[in-house]
Amino acid sequence: MGSEQMPSSAVREQLQQAAQERIARLRERLERHRLGGALLSALPHIRYLTGFSGSSALLLVLREQIHFVTDDRYAEQVRQELFALEGLQVHISREPLKVLAAVLDGVSVLAFQPEYLPYGMLLQARRRFRPVRLRPLRQMVEPLIVQKYPAEIELMRRAAWIASKTFEAVLERIREGMSERELAAELSYLARQLGSEGDAFEPIVASGERGALPHGRASAKRVRAGELITMDFGCLVRGYSSDLTRTVVLGRASLEQRRVYQVVLQAQERAIEAVRPGVAARAVDAAAREWIAAAGFGEYFRHSVGHGLGLSVHEPPALSPRAPARLRLQERNVVTIEPGIYLPGRFGIRIEDDLCVTANGAELLTTATRELLSL
Repeated sequence: MGSEQMPSSAVREQLQQAAQERIARLRERLERHRLGGALLSALPHIRYLTGFSGSSALLLVLREQIHFVTDDRYAEQVRQELFALEGLQVHISREPLKVLAAVLDGVSVLAFQPEYLPYGMLLQARRRFRPVRLRPLRQMVEPLIVQKYPAEIELMRRAAWIASKTFEAVLERIREGMSERELAAELSYLARQLGSEGDAFEPIVASGERGALPHGRASAKRVRAGELITMDFGCLVRGYSSDLTRTVVLGRASLEQRRVYQVVLQAQERAIEAVRPGVAARAVDAAAREWIAAAGFGEYFRHSVGHGLGLSVHEPPALSPRAPARLRLQERNVVTIEPGIYLPGRFGIRIEDDLCVTANGAELLTTATRELLSL
């Protein structure tokens, strides 16, 4: 895809249309549950529905109106970012629950997000909103965002391109004796040079025996010749994430390292081949997990094979052995495929790529080589 990008105005227009359609679907869901409205507190979900990227906001979706509340630190940001949504009313206040309580006339039951509303705020809301009853509604927004719109896919394609180019660039900077933290800093710096807004999450760099930690934070440990180095990082474009993992070797790989690497790579290839609309999420996990188990490393694969991507790094669908049988991939899901083998006290290997589910299979968004590179 190179560095070409969709015009910013077209992206915003499509994201706004996506938000309006998702709000309509949310209202349909509320109607089915006989709920008068929904109080949203998860910031990524608020961004999906309004465009707001700040760190403090509440969103109240009623049958005819939408009430957005944030404080005066974000007054100018609101004017720049919020979509022009039908029925949207903006409130700037340091007392958001007081503001929302005043617009609840006629509402008897209000849904809230139990996974995201702090308990203290829930208690305050119950007092403020009386006699309105608050009812928890799990997975309130997740079904609305699991399928991405073309503009969202384009932003994640761009974020994946930046991550791939960052990996290629960092290879020239890895040297014996540098610390894992130095390498993590190089990843962040290079990604920003290539256009990333920031880190999608704190970069993971784990070398040698620390590679057996699936989520090992970069440490002061210095990389040594003969060690495997796992780098797991993500980039952001207009808030949308990529998530890329590569494992390289500093110097010459041993026969064991090469063998385990091939098992992980082949497991990933099998999982990627399994990705298509209608396939059970847990079947994608099984495609990789069964290959790793057959090679004798089943107990050393310690996490799910993948997850959804979007404004959050971990979104539905979860490609997990624990996923319900009814959970199936849909066209325009964006997911990761990341099998790994972690041998305690020795080394670990993980390979991760981002994919968009298409009508006939999947498009690989990340483009960095998956061969074992010797540096």
